[in-house]
Amino acid sequence: MIDGGMRMARLAWGFATGTFGELVQGQIGPDPFLITLPIPWGARAAYCHVPGQPLQVWPEHRVKALGAAKTLLESWGKSLEGVLIIYSTLPIGKGMASSSADIVAVCRALAAFFGREIPAGDIARVASAIEPTDGIMFPGVVAFNPLRGVLLERLGMAPPATIVGVLGFGGVNTVDRHESRQEYSVIHQQRLRQALGYVRQGVERRDVRLLGLAGRISAEVDYERGADASVADLICLGESEGAGVIIAHSGTVRGLLLPGSTPAGTVRRLRQKLWALDAGPVYRIPVLTAPLYTLSGRGDAIQEI
Repeated sequence: MIDGGMRMARLAWGFATGTFGELVQGQIGPDPFLITLPIPWGARAAYCHVPGQPLQVWPEHRVKALGAAKTLLESWGKSLEGVLIIYSTLPIGKGMASSSADIVAVCRALAAFFGREIPAGDIARVASAIEPTDGIMFPGVVAFNPLRGVLLERLGMAPPATIVGVLGFGGVNTVDRHESRQEYSVIHQQRLRQALGYVRQGVERRDVRLLGLAGRISAEVDYERGADASVADLICLGESEGAGVIIAHSGTVRGLLLPGSTPAGTVRRLRQKLWALDAGPVYRIPVLTAPLYTLSGRGDAIQEI
């Protein structure tokens, strides 16, 4: 108890990064897969236990995160009480893993509050039971099955790189996009297998150009399967500028992938070219090149009584 009718309450927080689209996405064999490219933008969730208060989330529309919290608490035999607050720098429906980041951040916050370890694989299973999910619960660049929530391959940390990207207009519902997904042809699967090989080499050799080549192949496949004309515009721009390509396959973001050493003048010029496409706001976003070791924690908050 402290002066003024206030008391200290325990709280915990969790953080999760987003991604800029997918470096590669598609199907090889019977199962779908995607390859993440984490960025510093992300979501932070805070949880405070309030006895007698039915579990709620703010903002109220973060219902997927609320569903994940209920699933996790029920599996631990905990009461569905308390308040979750989510702060996110990831726009919704753009293909930057906004919902997945909310869910991962909430899982980490709850685990921190109750003093439990929660492996990334457990978070993946919770997330994939709610919607097709990104592999952002695992550090670095990974190959991941978004429907089953299964890690397929740890590829490593990305080399220093910069994305000059456009957010696009409107939004895409991830569930609807995956439900309408058509099978990939043998030729497209062969090209995606080639793209996966370029990602492996690019991470191992620390070569952003190989990562960008993988992204361009995946974007070309997506365009051939019916993606909108903005993908073709970006592919043409990337080819003319000698830049890599990265897109959201279930979203609206499109970008050029550049080595981290790219001169500032070149970056400014490419930003202007992307603005000229009239496809929404343009940002320069760094790629995460090292794991974040502090992803959750506990503290105190002041409550009125």
